[in-house]
Amino acid sequence: MLKTLSKWLIGLAACALMAITTYLFWFNNGVNFIYGAHTDLVDHSVFASSIELTAITDVSVLSPDGQMMLPNRTVVIDGGEIISVTANGTVPAKATVIDGRGKYIIPGLVDSHVHILKSPNDLLLYVANGVTHVRDLGGPPERLKLREEIAQGRVGPRMFVASPPIDSMGLLQGAFYELITFHKNTRSVKHAKTMVKKFVEQGYDAIKIYHLDMPSYRAVNELAATLGVPTTGHFPLTMELSELAITQQKEIAHIEEIVRVLIREFGSINDQGSTAFYAHVEARSEAIVDDLLAKDITVNSVLWFMESIHDQFSNLELALKDVAIEYANPGIVEGTKDSKDFKVGWLPSYNQFELTSNASEKLRKENDIFWQAREKAHHILLKAMIRRGVKLVAGTDSGANLVVPGFSIHDELTSLNAAGMSPAQTLAAATQNPANMMNSNSGSIEAGRRADLLLLNRNPLVDIANTRTIDTVILNGRVFDRAKLDAMLEAVKKANGKSRKINIDKYL
Repeated sequence: MLKTLSKWLIGLAACALMAITTYLFWFNNGVNFIYGAHTDLVDHSVFASSIELTAITDVSVLSPDGQMMLPNRTVVIDGGEIISVTANGTVPAKATVIDGRGKYIIPGLVDSHVHILKSPNDLLLYVANGVTHVRDLGGPPERLKLREEIAQGRVGPRMFVASPPIDSMGLLQGAFYELITFHKNTRSVKHAKTMVKKFVEQGYDAIKIYHLDMPSYRAVNELAATLGVPTTGHFPLTMELSELAITQQKEIAHIEEIVRVLIREFGSINDQGSTAFYAHVEARSEAIVDDLLAKDITVNSVLWFMESIHDQFSNLELALKDVAIEYANPGIVEGTKDSKDFKVGWLPSYNQFELTSNASEKLRKENDIFWQAREKAHHILLKAMIRRGVKLVAGTDSGANLVVPGFSIHDELTSLNAAGMSPAQTLAAATQNPANMMNSNSGSIEAGRRADLLLLNRNPLVDIANTRTIDTVILNGRVFDRAKLDAMLEAVKKANGKSRKINIDKYL
């Protein structure tokens, strides 16, 4: 009987193991779908372009200080580098000539906050929209491989890759987050330091901080500074803004981090009123800016996404029609609605920001007040940062709800300009500022700089929306004309259409 019972228990354990394995496989498959891994891949190699000696003639060029357009210039590039920028210059023999009459050259754009997730087709969307450098703020080891492929010639923007986000959670919650996200959970200060050393050894360009506990937060920043690697990301959930005066965090991943603490300081916006909240933000902004300047902290904007949240809440159908949804990875767009408390995706009934159909009028009003107040707080802080000269870089958080890779940087520039930045300041936030932050040999148009350039049909210093009028993208000396850029967009749209499970025609 004992032998029979033993066999029965072994069989039961084997069945349980098989069931758990099957469930984990099914669950992981679903996670990969949400991250866009099931979408047809475009053959990027068909868009490959060689580096050639090229001259752009009779073109207006953004001055090195970014303040004006210099007319009648000849720009010569070779070997992926700008060789010369001269007035009515000579065209070298055997150079491919691009007629720049009536056109404008600016540096290639940088999106300083993206998430590639498992969606490599996005690389083509960035290039087609004039983004020649992206900063992936929280990537798994596969992203390092993608970074190297691009460095070796794969069509895609140059990549800056931050480590997987480091969190402080309980054991079970941390294990779950590691299963469904790229996050890594720390168990102690010592463990957090071990992670930092590992990420630096793996070759990450920065350490991404998420919601660490305060001792781990300080230890991670201190060690990263010692190792010469910058930190970027979120604030601990319990952090006070007084910490800015002593922190070694080099970049705040979005203005939202500061707004979140200000809301916690203030208390309920609905109970105390939006006017009082705005007064609180105004009163605190100067001290916050003082600390940002004193510690030389760069702030990543992520403004358009924050503005869009209220739009998604108040009229999601209309908000979806305002973005190029057909180019966004359908897995990310469609997401999942496994329960009423866990919704991931962009569409109605999948979108975490939309107002539920059975919401009370009281709840609708409270949410409306909250999202509007949160948005205005961003504008108040941004205006103070602009006025005082805080280092700002344009980031979009692409991959988030309604943030379409590539297209979103132009949305972000429009929002920054509308919020108080001049066209020149706005351009700098997507060119010079991130280049300086990354010590990248780009960001301005001068001899010796990397040839990452955009040829535009209209002047962006007159209207920042003119960054969308792209004629040609030059990526590390490789030329992509309008026809090739359009072909990239069409290929991604076609792959998305083949992979789509939910019809989106009503939003096109």
